[in-house]
Amino acid sequence: MKKTGLIITLLGIMAIAISTGASAAQDQARQQLNNFFTRVTSLQGSFKQQVISKNGKVIQNSTGLLYLYRPGKFRWVYKTPDPQVIVGDGKNVWLYDQDLEQVTIKPMAKSMSGTPIAILTRKQSPDAQFVVQEITTHVGGFNWFRLTPRRKSNDFRLLEIGLDKNGSVRQMNMFDKLGQKTIVHLNTRSNVPINGKTFSFTPPAGVDVIGKAL
Repeated sequence: MKKTGLIITLLGIMAIAISTGASAAQDQARQQLNNFFTRVTSLQGSFKQQVISKNGKVIQNSTGLLYLYRPGKFRWVYKTPDPQVIVGDGKNVWLYDQDLEQVTIKPMAKSMSGTPIAILTRKQSPDAQFVVQEITTHVGGFNWFRLTPRRKSNDFRLLEIGLDKNGSVRQMNMFDKLGQKTIVHLNTRSNVPINGKTFSFTPPAGVDVIGKAL
């Protein structure tokens, strides 16, 4: 075989190998996404959140702690800049605004329907509610997926999820109907024991309470 023919053959073999390797990596990343939603029971850690306007201007920076137990329970604590606590107990969502000295109670089924937090609190494949597409770019070294709701949502139009090499979700980008983008960086541990009292809430004495618990 001539050298030219040999080189072409080798290049062809390398191309197939690269393509096969890329396909295997994509399959692994997709499986990790599924595992996150079907095998992870609890999450605990911290977050940093940034809200960006339609014009690309940062309009809010916040930090806090999160606790999640599937199915249906969570505690999202904003530490800065404005102290707030949001608790989902499986039936109700409690929103406590410390500065306003006000607690708002809403049924979980209504307040969470079609929102990103809904997918995080369900222990099921994301395909059940979203059209899942892999994003070829690897910003931050993460494997990225775009999740588009199968049903129209009043709150957001799509969600992007970035997973690290271990399959942990490290970033979420949420795009709402008004053109705003919310970026959430996560630093969490999965499948850790969490005290059940974390997901219950009793309004502090003296605060205004709006709504009624189920």
